[in-house]
Amino acid sequence: MVILFSTISILFATLEITARPFSHNYKHFLVFFSTNTWIESKNFRLLLVAIWAGFYLLVVAFISVQFFYRYFCLFDGAKAKQFDGWKSMFWMGYPFVPAAIYGASFYWFCMPDEYSDQSLRKIVLEYYSIEVTDLPRFVMIPYAPDGSIRWLNISFLISGLCNIFFHYSIILYCGLKMHFNIANKLKMCSKFQSDLQNQLFRALVAQSIGPTLFLVLPIAPILAVPLMSPYLGTEVSWQPGWLYSIVGLFPPFDSLAFMLIVKEYTKVLKNRFGCLMSGPSVEPTSHPSASQQPISVL
Repeated sequence: MVILFSTISILFATLEITARPFSHNYKHFLVFFSTNTWIESKNFRLLLVAIWAGFYLLVVAFISVQFFYRYFCLFDGAKAKQFDGWKSMFWMGYPFVPAAIYGASFYWFCMPDEYSDQSLRKIVLEYYSIEVTDLPRFVMIPYAPDGSIRWLNISFLISGLCNIFFHYSIILYCGLKMHFNIANKLKMCSKFQSDLQNQLFRALVAQSIGPTLFLVLPIAPILAVPLMSPYLGTEVSWQPGWLYSIVGLFPPFDSLAFMLIVKEYTKVLKNRFGCLMSGPSVEPTSHPSASQQPISVL
């Protein structure tokens, strides 16, 4: 699971560089487009942006599965065994389902139409000096001029926000439960296990902050503004596309937080770099561990 998540994170960061997603909120409109200039095919650039959006939710869903596993490792060893063997295939495969739904609905429900192009032509020309029809774009306009609902666009916005907050709520719930109950559980462990679980918990805190700062806060407001704009009483016009660069910072932050906080990983890194700099070194003495509780390394 660790290797798969690392691979997904690398692909996600690569897609961000390739697709170069950007967006603009204007009134109750949200236009989402690619700023890539070295890929000629507009359709391919659109596809890359949709795949990037799917990978975004894939990362969030995968993190929620990891929190489930850590929660069960700490409080219910029997359920933690559900992540072993062939059953782990289910848990590793689950995040791809909401990610595929999110990416596909983004691609099919947010295609531009004549009304969206007419509405955005002036603002796109003013801010980006390009004709709107030349821009590889997705457009979300939940309300028509007469106040009626544009069901395809609003379906994506609502389902997308629900998808994000459902998985984020799992991260918060498991994180808070572990925070308030870990002290009692650590009393049941050996000293080595207690120290290791303490380090894992500190890493967990950092990894809980990571999704909030890098994944949820940059994206959720962008999707929520078109829904709330008619009720805000002000005309919204902002370019939050730079926030997607923050999203791309999550994979390295997540890995570095774990490696720097958990001493066992730090020792291995120092050992490996020491070998590279000064030749082979003596392997560190391993600590005996009790089998009372499974140790989460995901």
